[in-house]
Amino acid sequence: MSRQFRSAYANQLHQLLVSVSKHFYVRKDGTIKYQEKAMNVNINTCRKSSREHLVYYIMRDHFSGNLVFHLATSRSLLPLADFLYLAWSKESDEKHFWGLPDSVFVPKTISSPGLFEGLRKLGTQPVNPPSGFASGVRVIRDMEDYLYFVLARIIDRRLENISSNYKHKIYHHLLDFSFGDESKVAKWENNLPPGHPREIPDREAFIRCFGPAPGEEKGPALLGSTEEKAATMPAKTAENILDTPVTAHKFSKQKLNQAQDMVYEAWETTGRQKRIDIAMQALKISPYCADAYNLLACESRDPQEKLSLYEKAARAGKYALGDLYFKQNSGHFWGLIETRPYMSALMGLADCRWKAGQRREAIEISQEMLRLNPNDNQGVRYFLASWLLAENRNEECRKLLSEYEGDAACFLAYSKALLAFRTEGAGGGADEYLKEALRRNKYVPPYLLGQKPVPLRLPDYYGFGDENEAVIYAHDGREAWRSTSGALEWLTLALPDT
Repeated sequence: MSRQFRSAYANQLHQLLVSVSKHFYVRKDGTIKYQEKAMNVNINTCRKSSREHLVYYIMRDHFSGNLVFHLATSRSLLPLADFLYLAWSKESDEKHFWGLPDSVFVPKTISSPGLFEGLRKLGTQPVNPPSGFASGVRVIRDMEDYLYFVLARIIDRRLENISSNYKHKIYHHLLDFSFGDESKVAKWENNLPPGHPREIPDREAFIRCFGPAPGEEKGPALLGSTEEKAATMPAKTAENILDTPVTAHKFSKQKLNQAQDMVYEAWETTGRQKRIDIAMQALKISPYCADAYNLLACESRDPQEKLSLYEKAARAGKYALGDLYFKQNSGHFWGLIETRPYMSALMGLADCRWKAGQRREAIEISQEMLRLNPNDNQGVRYFLASWLLAENRNEECRKLLSEYEGDAACFLAYSKALLAFRTEGAGGGADEYLKEALRRNKYVPPYLLGQKPVPLRLPDYYGFGDENEAVIYAHDGREAWRSTSGALEWLTLALPDT
């Protein structure tokens, strides 16, 4: 059984941990992979392994649980002195944690005379954890659990992508930011004694404290030169195609067609990872393949990444078609097969921007889609009418509705009724429009009135007048109804008695 320790205040005792993951490793393509069976590897054997393993650097405050961490791999280990500076420097990116502790637990697996001597020069007492003390085990478990969750949601699983775009989410999870005053950061800040946090010297002076010392250095190197660090950085892999501007590649219609054929195959393939792999291969052949980005965006479950992928899809599709194509064929898009990847990208991009709060941009994209394809095979007019009403752009909504008179679906009928109520009030034309909307689809009111919840996953298809159509309309239209004073009461009064 592990011994129990108590510390009296924040920054009294920190816990240093450098640990090799038993479950995550780096594939040859640079992406992180999870293996359920635990691997037999540690910090002193990982560099001899045929695999490149994920490595965690953690500095944790014992009193509060506040911490700072760094992700590396067994082939790109961070020198310990550099990590200590990262952990304790006020100027580091991790502003929620800084300052020299009175003491620090240093595991025997990475202890060395040079490390201990440097810590003493800084006024911090290094101590090996007593036998049976499982320092940081719970933190590693929680980090791996959340990392597994992140990897299951994203497409770009390279370490540099996770470190730059998702590290803050891992911190949010580990430090209980959602608990407000009870967060680990708040506990750390509110329990610092006089004189803490203690500032450290500037970087050059800090690193000088850790000069060479007799004795064998274990685990990651204590110090490292710039050249050594550059040599240990991961090589650029083909996966970085996601970071490379489309225009950096020469356009080839033949290669684009080849890549597009691969994406057609991917759409029909069973297995999410297989579809992702095929789409990535297609992009290696032609970065102008908008549909490859569309597929990756559909597979991504992270809103930020999904938005980025649709942006790349739209950019690739526009370049592939060319300016002259737009001038010659505007008004006929979607009817031309080669435009569909681009139009699908715009559809996804508009939705992502709306959800991200970029509403003006979402509306502009939707309006551009209708300019390119007034026949609107994608049904843009349906959600655009609801978006315009939600943003109180009533005259633009009125113009849109007039352009699609006689539409058979319920979407525009309900939007027309709400617009009439806003501008004319109850009675007269508004009541007639609402009766027509109810006739088109009787299942809509319970979803607008909150009597039925709109499911998180929308139906894949719908029929005129069925409940799936009602769910899809309510998903986009309920905000406008709820933000219009008296509209829900008016709707309730119009319902037949049951």
